[in-house]
Amino acid sequence: SPDIMTESEGDAIVLSYHDSLLRRSDVSLLESPHWLNDKILGFYFEYLEYDVLKEFGDRVCFITPDVAHFIKLHDGPAVELGVFLDPLNLRRKQLVALAVNDCTSLDAPGGSHWSALVFDRRKSVFLHLDSAGSNSPQARRCCCRMAPYLGIAECSLLFEEVSCPQQENAHDCGVYVLLFVEAVCRALLLNETGADIEKTSADKRSGGVDIILCALGSVTPERARQWRVETKHLVTHTLANS
Repeated sequence: SPDIMTESEGDAIVLSYHDSLLRRSDVSLLESPHWLNDKILGFYFEYLEYDVLKEFGDRVCFITPDVAHFIKLHDGPAVELGVFLDPLNLRRKQLVALAVNDCTSLDAPGGSHWSALVFDRRKSVFLHLDSAGSNSPQARRCCCRMAPYLGIAECSLLFEEVSCPQQENAHDCGVYVLLFVEAVCRALLLNETGADIEKTSADKRSGGVDIILCALGSVTPERARQWRVETKHLVTHTLANS
């Protein structure tokens, strides 16, 4: 369970939540105009998994940004990638969600943009949602690396660029990723039978993008601002005091 800790000085720990550890410097990034780091994204993925969507825990997997980065850039023996992916039982998951960074180095942190990637098993499709439209090559690389662990031949995988709301500044890409992932996962999990998305051949190829586009309508600049305020309160008060 979450608990709050203090340190007499320095970068104090604010919240310990499952595998996430957030310090004061991480939490400060929830204030605009800061760019969210991998720790904030990883925390919110865990919050979706263990709180928001816990009833679907056996059907959805949220892959943390650090693991997604390794997947994207790993070029060594497959067994090394398996160490991270095999325990996740991805072959049994209906949805798999990742945050993809545009950094191209495994050895040095960096990058300037996040985009969202969601695999929907019912359609064997990777849905890419990019609030700045610049991260497709990195997302496609993740898809190719993950295919064997999803139990699907790479040649059978579909990759769909989903039309999605675009950020209006240079720092909200991480917020949009988290809002996209939550909206898409809710939409697809709550339409588990797929009855509403089996309409046209185009819908079948796109993985039910009509349902997704409807869900994405809630992602706006104002919602991004609200999310920052709500999540800071969630971290510093709701979870810390529970």
